[in-house]
Amino acid sequence: MEPPKGAWIAAVALVLGVVACGVWLLPINLDGIRAYSPLPFALPGLALAIVALTGRRRGKPMAAIGVVLACLALFLSMIMLVNRS
Repeated sequence: MEPPKGAWIAAVALVLGVVACGVWLLPINLDGIRAYSPLPFALPGLALAIVALTGRRRGKPMAAIGVVLACLALFLSMIMLVNRS
């Protein structure tokens, strides 16, 4: 049996989830694109977190938190897209 792989994928997923949750709060002019700004971070973060949760890897709790944060960022982005006027 091979040893478990590293937790770097879970760490990257967690960082991308945190960035995706906070990027729309930045005090810069994002008129027109603020609702789309979390997407480039949330989608790869979600994909990496799912990869980190499958197989024999370390860092599964970190990957689970990455999934939650990426889904939260996607949910907030969808709310912002629906409420645009």
